[in-house]
Amino acid sequence: MEDTPEIKVYKAARTLQAKVGTGTVDTQTVAACQKSIAENQTDFMPIAEKFLSELAGEVARARAGTEDMETLRQNLTRLVMQLKANGGMFGYSLVGELANILMHFMESVTHVDNDIIAILEANHKTLGAIVRTRMKGEGGPQGAALKTELQGVCARYLERKK
Repeated sequence: MEDTPEIKVYKAARTLQAKVGTGTVDTQTVAACQKSIAENQTDFMPIAEKFLSELAGEVARARAGTEDMETLRQNLTRLVMQLKANGGMFGYSLVGELANILMHFMESVTHVDNDIIAILEANHKTLGAIVRTRMKGEGGPQGAALKTELQGVCARYLERKK
């Protein structure tokens, strides 16, 4: 018989519901929002380059050891979260997915060491290449390979640090 993994149930915070209320969203509003996203012609490159530049600065501070670890971890997580959200919004879903993997990884570590810095540097170069080549969407087989490799690197790091 298979071992059944333990299921943990977390009670959701009601903060967002308190801000926006309950019920459904008007279908015309949803359609208008979807149309706006689909017709968006904003160039993602300058937006991504800003976040990537900030990420490079944080990685450099991590390497130099000039910032306390918790602030550093929070800043790195915030920047990766921005890349995740904006990548998806502008049609760069591979950027969003890679950033999502990295964001979950950063949320699971308590400090930033040289191995994490190396992972961040490699991911920074990868995200920069995706944006510079304007690789929109999933990135095909190369995108799948990048996601698999990043997941593997993060999993190996976490396993080794147990």
